[in-house]
Formats: sequence, structure tokens, C-alpha cells
Amino acid sequence: MNNYQRCSRCVMDTSDPDISFNEIGVCSHCQAFDLSSKREWFPNELGEQKLKTILDQIRLDGQNQEYDCILGLSGGVDSSYLALKAKSWGLRPLV
Repeated sequence: MNNYQRCSRCVMDTSDPDISFNEIGVCSHCQAFDLSSKREWFPNELGEQKLKTILDQIRLDGQNQEYDCILGLSGGVDSSYLALKAKSWGLRPLV
């Protein structure tokens, strides 16, 4: 491959035709993650409060219903874990 380059932070490389790199070799995917995580990721008390607010709203909206949310379950680790978390949060998902 001509002008092959791999990201200096992750495994992405120029096999992705839409990838670009900054001056220190960090790919556009890592750069996009950095920007979005600053706005959308809250691994602290603020995040816990935001999650609590969302869960409270789901429970309120689902009152008097058999289910209060829908959860796709593939059988993989991620969706299985989320199903367990939904139960521990007191949700009643249609799985």
C-alpha cells in the first residue's frame, strides 16, 4: 500500500479510506473520540446524577405498563451485561 500510516494511539490505519492523521500521527477517529468524550462522557458524580435522572424518567414514563423499556439482546457480553444492569436499576425491559 502506498503511503501506509497507522495511528500513533490506536490500531487504525490507512486501510480506512476516510482516515486522516494530525501532525503527531493521531487518527481522525481518536480525535473525534476526544472531542465527543469531553461533551458526552461523565465518569463521575455528574454522570451518576445524569443516569439517575434518565432512569427515573424511564420508570415514570413506563408506569402502569408491563415493560418500561426495550433492550436488544444478542447473547454477547455487552448486551447480556446491560440486561443485568437494567434489572439492577429496577427497569422492566422487554428483551
